[in-house]
Amino acid sequence: MPNSPHQVHFRSPFHVYWGGPDRPPRCLRDHLEERIHAVPSGGEILWVTYYFRDEGLAQALLLARRRGVRVAVIMEGSPRSGEVNVQIRKLLEGNDGLGKGLRSLNHRLRDVRSWKSCRLHEKLYYFSHPTPSVLVGTFNPSGNVPEDPEILAEIGDQDRGHNVLVDLHDPVLVTGLHRHARCLLRAHHGPWEHLLPRNNRAVVSGKTRILFFPRFRSGAVNSLFDQMRAESRLRIAVSHLNDPGICKRLFKLVHQGVQIEVLAHDTERRVPAWVEEQMRLNGIDFRRYMHPEGLPMHNKFMLLEMPHRKVVTFGSMNLSARSLRANHELLVIDETSGLYDLFRRRWDEMLQEVHDSRVMSNAQGPIS
Repeated sequence: MPNSPHQVHFRSPFHVYWGGPDRPPRCLRDHLEERIHAVPSGGEILWVTYYFRDEGLAQALLLARRRGVRVAVIMEGSPRSGEVNVQIRKLLEGNDGLGKGLRSLNHRLRDVRSWKSCRLHEKLYYFSHPTPSVLVGTFNPSGNVPEDPEILAEIGDQDRGHNVLVDLHDPVLVTGLHRHARCLLRAHHGPWEHLLPRNNRAVVSGKTRILFFPRFRSGAVNSLFDQMRAESRLRIAVSHLNDPGICKRLFKLVHQGVQIEVLAHDTERRVPAWVEEQMRLNGIDFRRYMHPEGLPMHNKFMLLEMPHRKVVTFGSMNLSARSLRANHELLVIDETSGLYDLFRRRWDEMLQEVHDSRVMSNAQGPIS
């Protein structure tokens, strides 16, 4: 497979693919399409996604099935933005589509701990060829051609905004993620899932752990924070941050001498004004990502830097009540040499973009 300009290689069980305003438009969806075409007859493609609007990718999946690839797609049946997934579901359902390989997942009952409705918020893309691997991260195939401006205004242009997909090809991690995706496809779902053993196990290989949510113990993120001491540094890039418990934990860390920086999405629906106000009052360096064209900052990663240890987390999980307690989410916790530096570099690039945008805005002055 030819190298893409947005691909970064290093010696680890990962390849990292970044999307964003500084990358070619649609580069992440184009990479997914390349991967579909690379799977031969007898191979397998298994996707889990929240939004799915990209008709080109849907047609590529159908062509793969017709040439003898086993194709399955699990998507959220009731996303926040209403009927967003309906058109793709119509394309993929039925005997002429994916048949039993399509599942539109609906949860009829609310989670009893948070009283939030559960949603399938994971982004997971398994490909059996050229070698078995799984892409996980933040990117939904939620764009389309031609585009609908109203839907784009509602959910954001994910084909051009900040996103990431990390390609895992460690056999243990791939096997665990494949098993998890097959379970999402076939299992009965409901508000009891946080009690099930399969959701409370971790997939572990070397210095990498993968956690699945909902879990019985919802303190997985807090357990990471518990390891931080004075003179540690925590950097958080997140699109949704509204959980009071997480905020209080961050305030406590600051008072213990941990340096904390947050880069969040610009809309107050995703990150309320009270979060920004309280973070500033408690000494957290809080910034909002605001793009002049309204492109989203959809990344979700944390950089934990301690005196003798560096940890990066990434996946689909936001720091919101729904993500932490109700949703199907995926969180990767990694201490692999090299991966931390790639995410730190991306953090620096996004901060530089925010800085340059403010400088340009100040130079233009107020509009009269």
